[in-house]
Amino acid sequence: MLLPDGGIVALASERVGERRKHSWDPRPAYYHLRSLPAYQPYFGGPGDQFVDNVDGLHVDDHHRNHAASAFHGSGFEQAAVLVVDGQGFCGDRLVTTSIWAGTAAGLHLVEEQADPGGVFAARSIGHFYSAVGALAGMGRLHDEGKTMALAAYGRPSRFLDRLRVFAGTEEDGGYRIDPRFTTTVLANTLGRQYYGWSAPSPEDQALWDDLVAARARPPMAGCFDQDDMDIAYAGQVILEEIVLGLARRAHRLTGSTRLCLAGGVALNCVANGRVAGDGPFEELFVVCAPGDDGQAVGKLFLDVKRRALPVDTTMHTAYYGPEYSAAQIELAVREAGASVVCVRMDDSDLLPEVATRLSNGEVIGWWQGRSELGPRALGHRSILADPRRPWMRDHINSSVKEREWFRPLAPMTVEERAGEFFELDQPSPFMARAVKVRPGVRALIPAVTHVDGTARVQTLRRSQDPRCYELLERFDERAGVPILLNTSFNRRDEPLVETPSDACRAFLDMNLDALVLEDRLLVKQGAR
Repeated sequence: MLLPDGGIVALASERVGERRKHSWDPRPAYYHLRSLPAYQPYFGGPGDQFVDNVDGLHVDDHHRNHAASAFHGSGFEQAAVLVVDGQGFCGDRLVTTSIWAGTAAGLHLVEEQADPGGVFAARSIGHFYSAVGALAGMGRLHDEGKTMALAAYGRPSRFLDRLRVFAGTEEDGGYRIDPRFTTTVLANTLGRQYYGWSAPSPEDQALWDDLVAARARPPMAGCFDQDDMDIAYAGQVILEEIVLGLARRAHRLTGSTRLCLAGGVALNCVANGRVAGDGPFEELFVVCAPGDDGQAVGKLFLDVKRRALPVDTTMHTAYYGPEYSAAQIELAVREAGASVVCVRMDDSDLLPEVATRLSNGEVIGWWQGRSELGPRALGHRSILADPRRPWMRDHINSSVKEREWFRPLAPMTVEERAGEFFELDQPSPFMARAVKVRPGVRALIPAVTHVDGTARVQTLRRSQDPRCYELLERFDERAGVPILLNTSFNRRDEPLVETPSDACRAFLDMNLDALVLEDRLLVKQGAR
């Protein structure tokens, strides 16, 4: 939502309404904003340009929107922009990869990879990686993050050689993907399950049969063995090589020393880490919402530039969600009723109390202020815990979030001291890349150190979030490390909590010890 003078008031997302991930329906978010008293004056007039896509997605310049969100959000005066995803329409073309040059004059398309039409881009890097995940036992759409996590448990194997037959980088930084691999694997798994794809031709089905025969058993959704880990590893290696090759190509074609990344593939923080560490660029910016939830902000930034509004679009934080009033918070507490005990506290008392509880091993839901844009919890819709406890990751995965055992959990730390613990050469405010945890401190923070010795770190300046920054300081005083385990505050199969009521319902349903709701500390009735 944009004010007449260009100020960004709020962005709402799929977290509202039906609270389904990847709903593709903008109406719940739109009507949610309209329902909030603070925002009602901005709707219904000539400035309300809502597009209802209930009868089909609005065909737009998908990759330009991605590129705009990254470049105009970066604060760079000029940069190369690389967009890599599953697919997105530009007119009648299905674009899968694009390189842009960003300057003060705007965005210039350098080159793109696109299919001339149809509804599915089988040569897409994003779809290739989805197919790898399906072959590795991922049983649902949008499980690419799980594939990346599982890959860390894999090893070089026969599957790497097999997958290299179908995909890889080229000497000039381009890439090749055999569409038969993607379509055949998906036709036997997710495509058939979700979209009713028909069986492949006998020739292509033989490709699937050969891949399955190379395994100890056929893939079983949600049941992972060493073959699954090795397949995920192979796909991750190839993805990293392709993305790194594209980054080098973007550098050569644009001559820029800075790179902006967007598109769903830019959610792969391990590949982003490879680009940052091994690529030719001096600076890397990955927008906080590189996936399709960032389309709206890209369109917004393009409108700001088109109208030459005097607005700084630099994304210093990701806290673009709507504001909620004290009355709405109080109503959420009342709705929880006798199930909770609620105490209002000043931060001078609340933050030390929370830091003490965390250092004693409690797992706490943390809700404050405007929600984050994008899928990462960055201290406003978070579950927080002590990273020093070796058992904490398994406890949160199994007993709190009820999800797969191999999923890593992320650290949040103060920016000034991040280098003491992580091999990090620039700030990482959006948890956008995986970096090495320094060997000497891995035993100190085991709950946020993945099996491969990496972490998807979030760095925090005091100016970005004074309250979380102070909480990190108070925890450091008690635990000796200015780091907290920070994972998304959501129930299984739901997006991040958005409203105060969402937070209270999730708290009551999950195995959490306490909930911070702005200036309120809630515990369950009967708890200490």
